[in-house]
Amino acid sequence: MTERMTDAEGLMWRLEKDPFLSSTFSNVSILDRPMNVTSFMRRMHRATIAIPRLRQRVQPAPANLGAPFWQPDPNFDLAHHVRHIALPGDGSMRQLLDLATLFTADPFDRARPPWQFLIVDNVEGGRSALISKIHHTITDGEGGVLLSMQFIDLERDAPEPAPLPEPEPTETHVDDEAADVLRAAMGDALRIPL
Repeated sequence: MTERMTDAEGLMWRLEKDPFLSSTFSNVSILDRPMNVTSFMRRMHRATIAIPRLRQRVQPAPANLGAPFWQPDPNFDLAHHVRHIALPGDGSMRQLLDLATLFTADPFDRARPPWQFLIVDNVEGGRSALISKIHHTITDGEGGVLLSMQFIDLERDAPEPAPLPEPEPTETHVDDEAADVLRAAMGDALRIPL
């Protein structure tokens, strides 16, 4: 099922191609110990069920007439969105922040949902870090905090949340969806003053 972006979301998405007008926000969270990656991946899987937008990609309107659409990513793969690396050498804060800068500046794969996390080990002092990069069309700052509640605990060694039922497989009827998108785009084009 497709869902049209709002005009503001569509504008933010189109401006994303210019790095000076990017609507991507990022965050670096420093963790006081190495992350349990297996647990984090379970929680992120759960988050993609609780927040379906995390499994949706942006589909442009035909001929870019009108706002783009959200569409389920038929090839959604959590491993593409969550990566795990270690800093080299002493894992200084400077190395971490330089990595965060490069990670954030790297453009999204526009064929996939526009968000990524990077788990970073070997941060000085035996710590780790989580760098998140999320496009503003997925959520704003307040929503980002709510999203983080899906995978960050406020108590050490908190119990795992209960799993959620897996989402129903998305049936994609290309002809029907293409027709819906085209109809909406044509409607938008007809409303554009000449």
